[in-house]
Formats: sequence, C-alpha cells, structure tokens
Amino acid sequence: RHALSAPASARASDESLAAYLIQPAKNDREKARAIFRWIAGNIDYNVDAFFKGGSGPTAPGDVLKGGKSVCYGYSNLFLSLAEQAGLEAVMISGYGKGYGYQPGRDFSGPSNHAWNAVKINGSWYLIDSTWGAGYVSGAGKYVRKFDEHYFMTPPSQFIYNHLPEEEQWQLLDSPMSEEQFESLPYLESDFFSLGLELVGIDSGTIQAAGRANISIKAPEDVLMTAGLEYAGASGRASLERRTFCQRKGGRYEILAEFPEAGEYILKAYAGKRGSGDEFSSVMELGINATSGAKGGKGFPLAYSAFTEAGAYLYSPMQGSLKAGESYWFRIEVPGAQEVAVVSGKEWSRLASRGGAFEGNATVGKGETGVYAKIEGAEWDGMVGY
Repeated sequence: RHALSAPASARASDESLAAYLIQPAKNDREKARAIFRWIAGNIDYNVDAFFKGGSGPTAPGDVLKGGKSVCYGYSNLFLSLAEQAGLEAVMISGYGKGYGYQPGRDFSGPSNHAWNAVKINGSWYLIDSTWGAGYVSGAGKYVRKFDEHYFMTPPSQFIYNHLPEEEQWQLLDSPMSEEQFESLPYLESDFFSLGLELVGIDSGTIQAAGRANISIKAPEDVLMTAGLEYAGASGRASLERRTFCQRKGGRYEILAEFPEAGEYILKAYAGKRGSGDEFSSVMELGINATSGAKGGKGFPLAYSAFTEAGAYLYSPMQGSLKAGESYWFRIEVPGAQEVAVVSGKEWSRLASRGGAFEGNATVGKGETGVYAKIEGAEWDGMVGY
C-alpha cells in the first residue's frame, strides 16, 4: 500500500523515490519488495519501441519521467533504486521466452531480455520487474497486470523462461546448457502459482502419431481446459474439438487429436474454482504429429459444468455420432442425482452403477447432449455431440 501510494513528487529522482519507498521497511526484503511493487504498478512496457526493434530511453531518470520502457529500462531502474536503498543488486542480461515465443525455438544472436538479482540476508534472489508489471497481448497491446511470481522466483522455476548469459546467475546447483533451456517445456507463471506439475514430460516438443495424451497434476481447487493450434499461427483460434480435458483423481488428462501430420501447439489453461476470473494460459507444448488420427472425428464439446463438476467421460469419445445408431454412454458426475442423454425431444436416463452413470441411447439427427441434475439444481449440460 505504501509503494502504490507514492506521491508524484517522490518520483522526481531515483534518490527521492528510493527514500520514500523504504521509509516503513523493516529489512532488505521489504525494501526490495517496495521497489518491485512500485515499478510494476507505475511503469508500462514501451511496445512502440519494441516493435520497431529499438529500446527507447532506458536510463533510470528517463524511465521515471516517461513512465515506460523496455526490459533494460525496468532493470536499470530497479538496480538504481536498489543501490539508493542500500541493497546489493545486479542487472542480468540473457534470453527470455517472452512475446511471440513458441516451444522448441532456438535462441541465437544477442540477448533479448534483462532482469535483476538482489542480495537479501546473504543470499541472491531473482526478480523480473518487467514481467511482474504486465505483458504484451497477442494483438500487440500492453496489458498491465501485476504478477507476484516474478518477485524472488525460485531458480528452479525461473530457468523455464530465463537463461542468463553468465551461467552463475542461474543460481542452480547444476546449471543448464543453452540446448537444455531451449528444450524445456514452456511453463508460464500461473503454472507454478496454481501448483501444477507436468507428468512424464521434460521436453517442450514431443512426437505423436494421431493422438497424444498429456497428464498434469493439479490441486482440487484448480480447473483446467485446453486447445490446439497449428504451429506458427499465433493468435489463431484453437482447432475446434481437437482437445478434451478432464480430471481423474489428482490430475488432468488432456487428449489431443491431430487432423493430419504436421506441427502443432497444445495450449493449457487453468484457474481457481470459484474465483470468477477467466482461465489464464499456463503451458504450451510443441507437438510433431507424424500422422493424423485415422477416422478422427474430434472430441465431444465439454461444457463449463463438466469441468466444474469434475466429471469424467468414458464413452463415446468421438465428437460426431451417426443418427439412428445406438451408443454406449458412460460418465462419472460427482454429486449427480440423475444423468440423461438428450437427443432432440428424446430423453434416455442412464443407470447409476459403480460410481458412474451408463447405458445405451439411440441418437437422432442434430445435436445430442449428456445432461446431469446435481444436488437439486436444474439440469446442466455436461458434453455435446
């Protein structure tokens, strides 16, 4: 609150701003925190300079005056304020998996990002005030959004999208090579803040034939969904019904089906149950599909109620069904009193057996859906065909 309440007069110089920010600080951590929080709340990213291939003003005084800069300006300002506050800090240059990055990309040429490290109680900690302040959207617009993750980020998490030019600033017991960094999965800040864990995959690009199955451990209060895009199609809408995401116990299973051989990007999104916020992007994986799925018809459409209920669909898993034919439906819907297959005006109640609802139902032309009645509520759509 103190940092965000700084008067305009305090930013007359880095000396006066630092003096104001550290007034209530009881220790070095609180000094660093006040500086980080003020920068994140007051400096915008200079998207015009970035897209023109330049940097614009990056000196601390110029950044304070103009209120915007690129990463080098953010880092210069943090360093200057830290030094004025009596902290030991450094500016670090390296490679960042930032705007426009796609899994598997090789890094070459000069560094493209800068951040800081600050010494607190004899130990070094990593800070990225640029990414802590906000992000550049797919439309190329700057969005100011505070990100707690980039203050004193654990080095084991920071390395997923930051590679310093000087190996020592990885702050890892076993430093990574550039090749290892390039091959890591692309995990975004909310992947870590939500407590997610990728199971059985340690590479940012995987090989698959027809279909892929990705598993992610997730706390009970986290909801997830996913989408699929062609590689290189930044900002493009997901391929419809080519992914299906559902929880099984303590993890989510993400199924992906590929219409043809080629390169794809699997995107995962997550959010806290009941938070009211939109899901945020948490992970991207590159997939080299050696073939398309034989007879692939995509997956059913999972509605929000399916995700919120923690439901699990066993069958049918194909997105398109043939009118006039009977199919075996089996689905788990925790807390459901009744579950039915609805096709046109025809309702086929499913029987409750062994914790799941199951039974045969004949589908007609048009849309068919599975609906559930949970704890006295109205009927909610779970999946659609």
